[in-house]
Amino acid sequence: MYLWTRKTNKEVKASMRPKVLLSVLGVAVLSSLATLGVSSMLGTATHVPIVTAQSSNSVPITTSTIPDMVAQTNPAVVQINAIQTQTVQQPVFSFGGPTVPQTQSSSVLGSGFLISSTGDIVTNDHVVNNAHDITVTVLGYTTPFKAQVVGTDYNLDLALLKIDAPKPLPYLTFANSSSIQIGQFVVAIGMPYGLSHTVTSGVVSALGRPLQIGSRSYRDLLQTDAAINPGNSGGPLLNLQGQVVAVNTAVNTQGQGLGFAIPVSTVTQALPYLEQGKAEPEPWLGIAVEDVATAQYLPQGYTAANGVLVDQVVSGGPAAKAGLQAGDVILAFNGQPTPTTDDLIEDEYTTKVGQTVTLKVWQQGTVETVRVVLGNMPNQGS
Repeated sequence: MYLWTRKTNKEVKASMRPKVLLSVLGVAVLSSLATLGVSSMLGTATHVPIVTAQSSNSVPITTSTIPDMVAQTNPAVVQINAIQTQTVQQPVFSFGGPTVPQTQSSSVLGSGFLISSTGDIVTNDHVVNNAHDITVTVLGYTTPFKAQVVGTDYNLDLALLKIDAPKPLPYLTFANSSSIQIGQFVVAIGMPYGLSHTVTSGVVSALGRPLQIGSRSYRDLLQTDAAINPGNSGGPLLNLQGQVVAVNTAVNTQGQGLGFAIPVSTVTQALPYLEQGKAEPEPWLGIAVEDVATAQYLPQGYTAANGVLVDQVVSGGPAAKAGLQAGDVILAFNGQPTPTTDDLIEDEYTTKVGQTVTLKVWQQGTVETVRVVLGNMPNQGS
């Protein structure tokens, strides 16, 4: 169980339904064996856009609409090859004997897209996490470029890279997040299984999907039925104007047409921090929670049908410092009722790191008012 509010909430809910395997979309190659794991600048630069932003999300659709858009946007989609290292324990002589740490390297293939003419690239953190050698292949260039990591955010699964090219590069623009609608046409471009510039199309199936994949918890993913596969990680999901609506990130390996992408609203909000080599601050209570309505065990004496049960409290975290304990039930956040964990998490994310919030808490039979100074969620990738 992860000791972060939003992570544990989703994990607890997942334990109450059939297990779903989710895979981030990087393609890892270790010792020549392909392994698909269950876990995927804006600024003062001179911009030379290859797509002209339009005010409307609707365009006349003809047989050439998608081919024309793909022809324009393809040059701004890149292939990323990252050499990642990890330390594993290997037996000295035989199984069951003493072990020694050994370093193993693997090559991860992913996708990305240029966001400036000077070589700034957005991709997923899981494509470049712990990588010591990153190269980027750009259409029109025979030799891959060495890439520098400008900034990464493990919790959001985003990374910003930089390459130096001899001339201005084509780049993509971002869609207006408020224009994204369920049912609208979208196109994914990427490098699934290392196959260069593969194009698939579909629609936006849903918005605001929360998912837990490994140690990462995604809060507001866009769901699409456009076919995306391992290797699509970090590539763009585009509207018919060729604007980026999301970053392809994960796929449900047990279903068809269940792909997930980080929405443009999350990306544009994180970019200013990534440009500075930082992760975006995320408000954090430091508790593990679940819904009272679906909890298997409730504290003695609590009889209400709603509320958020505190399962665990992170030692030294904001909630612990304020006196919260496992077995407490959170009833309200800054005066707003919290009948479910989703309500609590949404309220948490509307506040800022360092802000003091007031919780109404049922604690050992009495209702208390607890003031908590929200911390910054630890970046698990650091």
